[in-house]
Amino acid sequence: MKYLKVWKQLSACAIGSYLSNRIDITSYFIGKLVRFGFFILLIVSIFNFTDSLAGYGKYEVLLFFLTFNLVDVFPQAFFRGIYSFREDVRKGNFDFALIKPLNPLFYIMTKLTDILDIIFLIPIIFLIIYTVIKLEITLTLVNILLYLIFIIVGQLIILGIHIISACVTIWTLESENFIWFYRESMTIGRFPPEILSLTVQFIFTFLMPIIIVVAFPVKILLGTLAIRWVLFALLYSFVFFFFSILLWRTSLKRYSSASS
Repeated sequence: MKYLKVWKQLSACAIGSYLSNRIDITSYFIGKLVRFGFFILLIVSIFNFTDSLAGYGKYEVLLFFLTFNLVDVFPQAFFRGIYSFREDVRKGNFDFALIKPLNPLFYIMTKLTDILDIIFLIPIIFLIIYTVIKLEITLTLVNILLYLIFIIVGQLIILGIHIISACVTIWTLESENFIWFYRESMTIGRFPPEILSLTVQFIFTFLMPIIIVVAFPVKILLGTLAIRWVLFALLYSFVFFFFSILLWRTSLKRYSSASS
């Protein structure tokens, strides 16, 4: 409850900052909708010339794209504080976070909440529901529950990536390339992984696990993911997350405050 109250207060401050310039946030939100709409138009246009893409039908490909947006927008909405962490370390503001009766990792992750991305999640969820209804397969309750579980598993991996980004920032201020490499890598998940070469699939499954984050939930919903990959993804996500926590604790011990 304490952390929920802190998050609500931090979110209220962030939202107040966003609403201070309504023209900017309105144009930014419209731009996000236009870009999102163009990608859907691209997918629909592709299926005017072919019946399948890497063996997937139109609504299945749309499901990959919408799931990518869901798992990509959620951390942008709630973990955006990581993008300003470099400046906090450089200016010494992180010192003040360390002396507060609050987990510093929680603070740097959640101090900025993007209200626009939270609003943007609403049409994405409705479009996912619509697309699932349009699928020409029979879905079971187990498949749907596993899809939701794997969405959470994906968020655990993404949280770990953000934590590692914070660790890199403590070790070296030249850390922006890491988080932006992750942001660019996420675009791999817009389409089914089968369109990629086996080498690229290997890299984005084991090294930068974007395929686990985006494609695995969709495949398990469609019933095409083998049980060995289900078990692997569960194990991988927990190992990856706990590794990031251990790295964070180690990095904090090496942190030099602005006064030292």
